[in-house]
Amino acid sequence: MKICMMSLMMYDRPVEEIVQTALACGMEAIDWIGLHDCRAAYLKKICDDAGLYIASHTMFKNGFVNGHAGYFDEFKSSLDDAREMCAPVMMIPPFPRKMQTSLEDDRQRYIDYYGRCCEYAQGSGVTLTLESTGYVNSPITTADECLEVLEQVPDLRITFDQGNVATAGDPLTAFEKLRKYVVHFHVKDWYVFDECRSNTTPKRCGKHFADATIGEGDMDIKSFWQMTTAQERAIFVNPETRDYSGKCSPLEVFKKVCAEMRSWEE
Repeated sequence: MKICMMSLMMYDRPVEEIVQTALACGMEAIDWIGLHDCRAAYLKKICDDAGLYIASHTMFKNGFVNGHAGYFDEFKSSLDDAREMCAPVMMIPPFPRKMQTSLEDDRQRYIDYYGRCCEYAQGSGVTLTLESTGYVNSPITTADECLEVLEQVPDLRITFDQGNVATAGDPLTAFEKLRKYVVHFHVKDWYVFDECRSNTTPKRCGKHFADATIGEGDMDIKSFWQMTTAQERAIFVNPETRDYSGKCSPLEVFKKVCAEMRSWEE
């Protein structure tokens, strides 16, 4: 298993601590979510110095979502950052647009946006991906919604997020439909309830979800992971998780989570 630190899970810590935590937990790479107020060249340097790959860069800018006129310049800037980091993958998450009129309209607008992005990125050495996003009004969450986009934007690939897919359907069935497009993985855990609670959010499946540290929630992530082939297990996987109680340090949490994830292959 090639475990990759998802930097967003330590967003409140210095980037140097993110790198050292990844090393201490036996991770092999980092997915830099945004730039953490640093330059791309510096993030590459501290990874190089630590012997870590940069597996992915996730674009963390909201111009397109917010309907700003300069949204494509934001994309081009993020692509330049990914290239400077030598990241082979850049993910552009399809969050719901602020001016959303329908899920179908949002998907079409993302198809147009991703098509333009992929055309611009040709020859850059960076593969662009989408992911399922787990908000109740996310336009691209189910496997069929992903396929609608992927089939119309041939150069686009997917960062498969098992936990986000679970907010609208069965992750195992979704993975069977999407696996040929997958170039990166996210895994996460949730507590799932039939009714609303103070710490839950409603999801497309009609249930209510709350964040859980991997291994402590209701998701059967092991069954999903055991579907993967040896070739698919050579793809980097982000544990998208943290200690949501705030009682444990990131190092404690990630050591525990990495051990849990590696047990899925035993």
